[in-house]
Amino acid sequence: MNSKMLTLGGAVILIIGLFLPVVSALGMSVNMIMPPGEGVSGAGLVVVACAVLGGALALINQTKWAVVPALAALAFLVWKYMQLQNLISSGLGDVPPEAAEAMANMMPSINILGWAVMGIGALVMLVGGAMAWKSTAPPSAA
Repeated sequence: MNSKMLTLGGAVILIIGLFLPVVSALGMSVNMIMPPGEGVSGAGLVVVACAVLGGALALINQTKWAVVPALAALAFLVWKYMQLQNLISSGLGDVPPEAAEAMANMMPSINILGWAVMGIGALVMLVGGAMAWKSTAPPSAA
C-alpha cells in the first residue's frame, strides 16, 4: 500500500469517527460532529478540516505534508479528550458518598469507540505522510 492511499484512508477513517459516539449519558450517545441541541460543533469542524486538508494534500501529490494536519488532529483530539475527562471527573465535587453513587449513574461517561476510531484515523494519516517523507528522502552515501 502506498503512502497516498494510506493517507486518504486515514482521512476517511477520521471523518467516520466523527459520527461515532464519544459520550454516553442516560442511554443516549453523543457524537463529535452534531451534539444535541446545537448545530455543527466547532470541535467537529476542526477535525473535519484536518481530515479534508490531509486528504487534499494526498490527492495533489503532496502526501508528505499530510503529517502537519495529522499531528494537528491528533493533538486536538488528545486535548478534547483530556478536557472532557476533566469535566466529567470534576462533576461530582464535594458530595456525600450516598448521593455520589446515585449521581454517578446519571453522569455522562466517555464512550471510547468514537475516540479510538478518530485516533486511529489520525495515526494512519500520520503514518502515510511519514512514509511519503521517507520515500522522498535523498539516498545516503554509504
